[in-house]
Amino acid sequence: MGRGGDATGVTISEVAAAAGVSRQTVSNVLKAPERVAPETAARVRRAIDELGYRPNRAAQNLRQRTSRCIGLKMVSPSGVSDLFDRFLHALTEAAGAAGYHVLLFGAAGDELTTSEDLIRTGTVDALVLVDVEVGDPRLPWFTRRGIPFVCFGRPRGQARGRFWWADVDGAHGVARAVDHLVARGHRRVAYLGWPPGNGFGDDRRAGWEEAVRRHGLDAADLVAGSAEDVAAAAAAARTLLAGSEPPTAFACGSDTFAVGARLAGGIGPDGWPNLDVVGFDDSPAVMLMSPPMSSVRQPLDEVARRVVGLLIDRLSGAETPREGVMLRPDLVIREWRGPEPVH
Repeated sequence: MGRGGDATGVTISEVAAAAGVSRQTVSNVLKAPERVAPETAARVRRAIDELGYRPNRAAQNLRQRTSRCIGLKMVSPSGVSDLFDRFLHALTEAAGAAGYHVLLFGAAGDELTTSEDLIRTGTVDALVLVDVEVGDPRLPWFTRRGIPFVCFGRPRGQARGRFWWADVDGAHGVARAVDHLVARGHRRVAYLGWPPGNGFGDDRRAGWEEAVRRHGLDAADLVAGSAEDVAAAAAAARTLLAGSEPPTAFACGSDTFAVGARLAGGIGPDGWPNLDVVGFDDSPAVMLMSPPMSSVRQPLDEVARRVVGLLIDRLSGAETPREGVMLRPDLVIREWRGPEPVH
C-alpha cells in the first residue's frame, strides 16, 4: 500500500494531484472540512469519488493511537423539549463529515470517573458537554487531568477564557420574541421561565428585561418562575393572569413554559386562544398546539459544526482556547388571528 493510501491502493497524493491541491488540503477536507473553501472542498471530493479513494481508518487510528470517537453523555429530556435529540443528530452529522463518530454513553454512577475511563482507555478522543451548569465542577476537573472537551453552553460562574465552548444567544432570542409581540400590539408582555440561578434561564430572562425597557413597557410585575413542567408553568401563568392588570402575551424561556402559558390562558368564545405566546426551542410540541405557536429556534446544525471544529483544533494540539463562539437563534413565526390586545 502506498504512502497515505487506502485499501484499494489509491494514495492521498494521487487525489491531491487529480484535484490540483496539496496533500494537506486533501487531509483537511477529510478531517476538518470547515478549514477549506467550499469550492476547493467540492473539487477534492469529486477527485475522491472519481478515484474511489477511501481512507483506511483502522490503520490511521493505529498509527495515531486515536479512536476518532467523540463522547457525549446522555441527558434526560426536560419538559416537552427534544433539543438533546436534535443536537445529537446534528453532532453526529458534523462529526461524520470530519471523519469522527459519536459515542453516546450513560453515567448512572460517577460521571467524572466514567468520562476519564473513556479517555484513558482510548474509547473516545474527546468529550462534548451539553448540560453545563453555573460553576460546573467538571470543567476544571477535566482541565486538570488533560481531558479534551468542548462545551455547548457558556461556562458561567468561572473564567470562560479557560475553556472551549460554543453557545446560542438566548437573550437575543427572547428579545426577538418580545419585539414580535409588541409589533402585534401588546403592551403587557410577561416572561415565564426558570427561577433565578439557572444560568441560561437567567440569560433568556435578561433578554426579556432588555426588550421591555427598550419598548418602554410597564412589565416589572409580569415575571414568573416555575419548574420546567407544563402543569407547574400553567399554575405560574394563572397567578399572573389573576392580577388586576394581567398580561395579554407571554415570552417564555422554553416551549414547556409556553405550552403551560397557552393552557392557562384558555380559549375564547371565538374559538381562538386568549393569549399570544412565544416559546423557545421550536420543539414539535408548539407545532402540535392548535393553532401552532411561534418559537425561537436554536441553530443546532451550526452549533454542532462549530463544536466539532473546536474539538479538532483542541486535538490538533492547540493549548490556548479560541474565543468562544456565540450564535444567534431565529424566531419562527406562526401567525394566527389572535386576540385584540388590551392596552
